[in-house]
Amino acid sequence: MEITEKLLIELQNRLKVGSRRGVHLNAIPARSRYKFDLTRLSHIDENLPTNFINALLTELPLKFKISWKDNVPDLNSLFEDDQTQLVKITKSFENLINQTDAIESEKGINTFGFGFPILVRRDQSDNKLTVAPILIWSLRIRRTKEFNTWEILRTEDDPIYINEVLINHLQNDSKIEINQISTDFLDDGLIDKSELLDICVNIIESINSSIPDDLRETFEKKLNQIKSIPDKKYYEKLPLTSNNSFIDFGGLFSIFEVQKQNIIHDYTNLLELQGATIDLEDMEEHTFQPISSVETDPSQQGILHSLKASRNILIQGPPGTGKSQSLTAILVNALENQKKTIVVCEKRTALEVLHNALNEKGLNYQCVLLKDIVKDRRVAVDSVRDRVDNSSYRRYRYTHSKETLDNIIEKSKNLIDSINKRHKKLGANLVGNKNWTHIVGSFLSELKDNSEDYNLDLAKDVFSYESSELNQLLELIRKGQNLYDEFKPHLNLSFINSLKLVGDNPFIIEQQIEEDFSIYRKELKIILDDISSYELEYYKIRNEQFNLQKTSISDIENSIQNILTKHQANNDFFDEEKTNGFLFKTISIFSKEKKTTLTDQQKINSLFEDYSSKINHSQDFESIVFSNSIKENQDILKNYKQVIEKINNEFQSKIENEYKFLNLIKSNEKEFDTELLQKIKTDFNNLKTKIKEQNWTNKETNGDSHNVLISQIQALVDSKEQFFANENDLFSIEFKWFQFYNSLSTENRLIIDQLKEKTDWRKTFLIFYLNSMLVNSANTDLPTNDNDHIELGKSLSELEKEQIKYIREYWFSKQIDATREFDNKHPNLAVENLYNKRAGKRHKRLSLREIVKLDMDLFTTFFPIILTTPDVASNLFKGKNQYFDIVMFDEASQLKLEDNLPALLKGKQIIIAGDEHQMPPSNYFSKVFDGLIDDEDEFEDEIDKIKNDISNSLSDCESLLDFASELGFEKKHLDFHYRSRHPYLIDYSNYAFYNQRLKPLPNSFDYIPINYVPVNGTYSDTSNDAEAETILSIIDNNISRLPNGEYPTVGVATFNINQRNLILGKINERRKFEKYRDFNDKIVELEENGFFVKNLENIQGDERDVIILSTTYGINKEGKFAQRFGSINHQKGYKLLNVIVTRAKYKVYVCSSIPEDVFLNYKEHLVNESSNNRRGALYAYLAYSKAVSEQDNEARISVLNTLAENSTKNTTIDNLNEDLESPFEEEVYEALTEHFDEKNIIPQLQFAGFRIDMVYDTKHIGLPKIAIECDGASYHSSQEAYLHDSHRQKILEGHGFVFHRIWSTNWWRNPQKETKKLVEFIRSIENSSPSIFEDKSKTGLAFTDNITIVENELSKVSQHLKKDLKQTIQAVSRKEEVKTTLFKETITVNSKVKVNYLNINKDLKVHLVDQIVSKVEKSNGVQKINIKTPLGVALNGKSVGDTVKIGGLDKYVRILEIMN
Repeated sequence: MEITEKLLIELQNRLKVGSRRGVHLNAIPARSRYKFDLTRLSHIDENLPTNFINALLTELPLKFKISWKDNVPDLNSLFEDDQTQLVKITKSFENLINQTDAIESEKGINTFGFGFPILVRRDQSDNKLTVAPILIWSLRIRRTKEFNTWEILRTEDDPIYINEVLINHLQNDSKIEINQISTDFLDDGLIDKSELLDICVNIIESINSSIPDDLRETFEKKLNQIKSIPDKKYYEKLPLTSNNSFIDFGGLFSIFEVQKQNIIHDYTNLLELQGATIDLEDMEEHTFQPISSVETDPSQQGILHSLKASRNILIQGPPGTGKSQSLTAILVNALENQKKTIVVCEKRTALEVLHNALNEKGLNYQCVLLKDIVKDRRVAVDSVRDRVDNSSYRRYRYTHSKETLDNIIEKSKNLIDSINKRHKKLGANLVGNKNWTHIVGSFLSELKDNSEDYNLDLAKDVFSYESSELNQLLELIRKGQNLYDEFKPHLNLSFINSLKLVGDNPFIIEQQIEEDFSIYRKELKIILDDISSYELEYYKIRNEQFNLQKTSISDIENSIQNILTKHQANNDFFDEEKTNGFLFKTISIFSKEKKTTLTDQQKINSLFEDYSSKINHSQDFESIVFSNSIKENQDILKNYKQVIEKINNEFQSKIENEYKFLNLIKSNEKEFDTELLQKIKTDFNNLKTKIKEQNWTNKETNGDSHNVLISQIQALVDSKEQFFANENDLFSIEFKWFQFYNSLSTENRLIIDQLKEKTDWRKTFLIFYLNSMLVNSANTDLPTNDNDHIELGKSLSELEKEQIKYIREYWFSKQIDATREFDNKHPNLAVENLYNKRAGKRHKRLSLREIVKLDMDLFTTFFPIILTTPDVASNLFKGKNQYFDIVMFDEASQLKLEDNLPALLKGKQIIIAGDEHQMPPSNYFSKVFDGLIDDEDEFEDEIDKIKNDISNSLSDCESLLDFASELGFEKKHLDFHYRSRHPYLIDYSNYAFYNQRLKPLPNSFDYIPINYVPVNGTYSDTSNDAEAETILSIIDNNISRLPNGEYPTVGVATFNINQRNLILGKINERRKFEKYRDFNDKIVELEENGFFVKNLENIQGDERDVIILSTTYGINKEGKFAQRFGSINHQKGYKLLNVIVTRAKYKVYVCSSIPEDVFLNYKEHLVNESSNNRRGALYAYLAYSKAVSEQDNEARISVLNTLAENSTKNTTIDNLNEDLESPFEEEVYEALTEHFDEKNIIPQLQFAGFRIDMVYDTKHIGLPKIAIECDGASYHSSQEAYLHDSHRQKILEGHGFVFHRIWSTNWWRNPQKETKKLVEFIRSIENSSPSIFEDKSKTGLAFTDNITIVENELSKVSQHLKKDLKQTIQAVSRKEEVKTTLFKETITVNSKVKVNYLNINKDLKVHLVDQIVSKVEKSNGVQKINIKTPLGVALNGKSVGDTVKIGGLDKYVRILEIMN
């Protein structure tokens, strides 16, 4: 999209108009509370203005004291109202101090300065008056501990410059060129008198057409006579033109805010370039690795994911939702992705939060924070020099391999994909709108009372898994079970093959069965008779075989015995060891006897082998084993004869037993295959064939052995007899069943076959069908454990270290390369000289702008992240469109479009972060500054909102946030709220403005998070004294130390600037008194931890543990309540209210004087507004605060429901948890109730913005609650689904829960096992020792609720508004110990009193009289004063020991003695 010239001119003109109204071109103080004419100091001392100018021009460092503490006039005129000028000076200084402190706190820039002298002219273009300071000195002003004393300070770091706005104004108006101050002038850090005169003369010479010869002398005289700055009417009467300008040597202290000249110049550059565009299309061929070492929640991670393709992103970050955390993650990952980023924001806090976060990550050398282009030069230069001054810097070359990081990222991505796939799988619909978890629940519900096996042998892919199919099958199964239940009791009697049941005459079939089965009986009897005969034949054959074996063995045995008998007396024969010896064998050559011995030994051993072989190959004899000893073998043979005898005796029993196991059908041994056996085989075969062919039965007749086959045929015959002998008509029953069965399709018949043995066919089939559906759709994507989550956690923890390591190595390497490249390009200028800390002989000290201009790439390589303001961005990078990879804006709701469009164009990718419901850009302060309004109540709306006739809606965008929304930037919402430690602190805004989108954390201990304090003070002079005093009382009495020994951080927020100033004044007032030492010490310690007092206009971005609100407004002195609330009442007032009520982490004290009978009528006001805005929203908040404070839950919910009904999303709340969400949860719940008390089980508990499926509460102190998640959170289609799981778990575990996730897949597979596991887990928690959780209950003692309300003395509040107030006491200070009596004496008319004038520590004695005292009248050192003078009024009614403030000045006396 092209940015039109018309839009650029319009936006530039807005800036120019703003400059014209400011002090830079309009130095006339008029009514402005922030323009202080120097000559006003002459009320203190007539020489003070001249003394200040002399000091300013000659002293460095400057420390100029302004004081009137030593001014002690006559006591009768002391503190008289004729010193109103001193009162006004005090007020002005306090206003300037408070406001410059507020601006510096918010923007990080010191804006207090002195403008001098004053150029007066009429402009050439429009003849308007310009009254502008020529030079501006940056100064500081501070209070001292002395009474009525301030110091004006300046150091060498505080710049002096010619008014740059004036320079540009003269150039634009009249083409007059004025140069900035020469660096030669500023070598000593001063502009002396001579240099000042030179500058003034040069300016007049440049502007006027003619100048007098004695101009310098004239200026010199004027310089010695400092004049006040006249009012506008005076100048309007002068005959001024653009050519007769003059200089008045008057000066003013003021707030010199950045006047955006650099941004105006950037617009000029854009207009010259022409064709500036904002690309609204997604980025192509763009990569961005989104997994970060910065911990993110799902909504934050969604932003990182979107950066992969989205060019322009709008982050909506409500209060406390981790916007800074999100931006930090983006910045860190931008560095990893080798991108350069500029972060633009006007708020100091926002930039510092990001800068500190990067520093904590160890990335301090990759970023720089530039708030002030002059003062922050040192920060940038020191950072660069820290690196380049290292001796090894230029020699060293970092290696920055990304392999390790990429491996971790790849592993993490794979795990994330796996987890997300599982979520997607669980969420996919299987039937209708029923997903996996629902089907598992239905399956478990059916399975609950089932005791049968539901695993049917059916193919699962034959079903279509549609409702119609299931209904048809269930009806078929119902009919089938009815028929089968009648048939089944007689099933064991059935023998008939159902296929033979044909025709319609069962009697014919019955007759045929009778005839055929009679034949079976007869033929079976013949076979049995033949088998009996064959048994005898078998015995005969076996006896013949046995006798033959015995004869063969006996022959060998006789031969052995003969040899043994022959050598019976020969001992050598039995001594093999001897006969095998060499000597015996040698002798045998010569001895026939010994030779015979050896020969017979060989023979008998051979016979033993034959005997053993014969025995072992005989089927009827036991095996025998001989040894190598003839003697031992003789004994073995003798023993074996007994074995033979035993075998012989038992042989008949043996062959009878053999016959029992003989299979005559399969017998193939030739010696047993007699003719009779052949007949038996043939008869068996014929009978089997006949039975098979006639096919009357399904019973088996195919036995492999004759015994089995006989049993089968006999059983068949018996079955037939029993079947037809039964008294029931079994044949008809069976016929009906098979008539149904045979009509079924093949697929349905398979189903019925599987169900026949089941008791409940419908339940069994339904379980099977649901299970099959699950099996059919199941895959490895189904989650069954937490392993991937655990692994991902480990992987991400590895990533944290490795990502930072890689970033540092990569950018350090790039910086070294860039340094070398610069050295090569500039042989006469080293990087050290470019970034020199101070000027040298050869190289001058370049400004930061000059450094960047010389080599921008070098600078942005040293600092790939630059955090800065819109003005500095335009100053350093003017015209550099799309130079940065990313341009990021924070707190964009407060950024004006005209201020930031040039910066926006500097990035290729744009990230805008803010909140549409928070503070808009405000022109409120500029109105007060310019004196256009005095009473802040007048600021009811943006009365001068810039109007234009440009039809382009872009020009109407108030903020950069609106601009991004108008252009359709991709919106990303942050939903998780972290700031509030109690949900009640954010509930109001959540319901009023955010449509309940935010998910707050629960409170970790019980306490009252909002304390409504009905002060009912009087609203007078746009402030409320009673509320201010009550706030001091809260700080003093109710803020205590936390358990860690530190105070909670505290902030005070007021509804207008005057109330802020009043509270700050009271705090500073106490610093001067010893009796407030404890309070003052507490304030100092609180300030060290960020204590502030701010008005609602500049509190955005701040957060503190405790916020004390002063709503300020109330009934005035006349007893009237105006219902005017300044900026809260304007069109976008709700945004300011939203900001101010969402700053607290732990506690809000709401100090209010708005009458209860007014704000409790909030509903009527909300209806009148038709939105949650203006006074209606304020009243609703007060009603809400009161309800929370009084623990009135019904009233609290009533307010929230009213807000919800009045918002765009009409949703109300109640106190009940919802019913269980799915059948799976119901089944888990039922399973738990069987083991545990139902009271301990809480379904669907709302907690921390989550809905927990089930919570088991052990009801034991110290034992955690158990959060039971059924299949995880329902974010099945989200890219961040994985993170929703881990984020929930982290939050719950952080609040004392034990997180236990169960998976429907596991319960589907084995519900009994999973139930047992869950029960055992709960038991283990119940039986564990109480955990040592951090006891946070004592934290609440740091912000207590027993408030002391300090009532304004001027309060005129009607009695009916006071009836509910606590007893009010005066607690401004604790009295010092003084001598007292039982009844205190008080000062009245005629009292003589001794007082100490604390400002100068001087004792005075006065006599109070009710008469006019015309001159000093002293008697015995006692001066008479009128009781009606300010001093008399202050003392009247007081007692010894009291300290009183006199009139409107910072003057105090302490009463020492009443001398009556």
